[in-house]
Order: sequence, then structure tokens, then C-alpha cells
Amino acid sequence: MIKILIADDHAIVREGLKQIVAEQSGMQVTGEASNYTELF
Repeated sequence: MIKILIADDHAIVREGLKQIVAEQSGMQVTGEASNYTELF
């Protein structure tokens, strides 16, 4: 299983990427962030 963290300052982009990843087998979004400080 590939685990993915999505980081982008635009919520619509994050949502789109989450939908794309959800359609892929073997991939899972484990988190998201809207800016650098949310990553850490």
C-alpha cells in the first residue's frame, strides 16, 4: 500500500487529488495539509 500526504494551499485541488488517489488500487491518502506548517 502506497501512503500519500497531499499538500496544496487550494482546497479544491486537494479534494481533486484525493478523488484521483481514491480511484487507484494500492494507494491511500493518509493526510493533507494546506501549508508548510501543517506538515510538521
